[in-house]
Amino acid sequence: MNVLTKTNTLLNKILKTVITITLGAMLVLIFSQVIFRYVFHNSLAFSEELARYLFVWTVFLGIPVVQRMGGHMTVGVITERISGTPLKVFRIVASILTIIFMIIIFKNGWLMVQRTVFQTSPAMQIPMSYIYYALPIGAGVMILNTLEDLFDIFSTPASETKPELSVD
Repeated sequence: MNVLTKTNTLLNKILKTVITITLGAMLVLIFSQVIFRYVFHNSLAFSEELARYLFVWTVFLGIPVVQRMGGHMTVGVITERISGTPLKVFRIVASILTIIFMIIIFKNGWLMVQRTVFQTSPAMQIPMSYIYYALPIGAGVMILNTLEDLFDIFSTPASETKPELSVD
């Protein structure tokens, strides 16, 4: 196991833990909001905003985790009909395009972080940059995961490159 694989394994394990915590916190927040609103006839001012921000973090941290598990949607019409060298080339191109797209997300996410440092959220009064940090972090981990996939593709002989099984 090389350094990149070990790093990705550790990062994805950390992300899974953070996602579990954010999902649990969202559940508690929304449940508490319902209880406060309908039982105590009083609303928690921060709960909906915090739940929304936790959801953003959950999504952007979940993207690389799902990608590493092979869970993103693919168009199997092409990849199920080819194998060998054409499939290997197709996967290389797809990985390179993914990396380019994630670099764009990373760069623009970082710009959003920088632009929102002094902007505060309406209810909780926290810097909005805290919310936007999810974009470069998620994109950065996905770039690392895709690089690992790319190295695996290059190290696998074209004759052994077979279509992945689709899950319907």
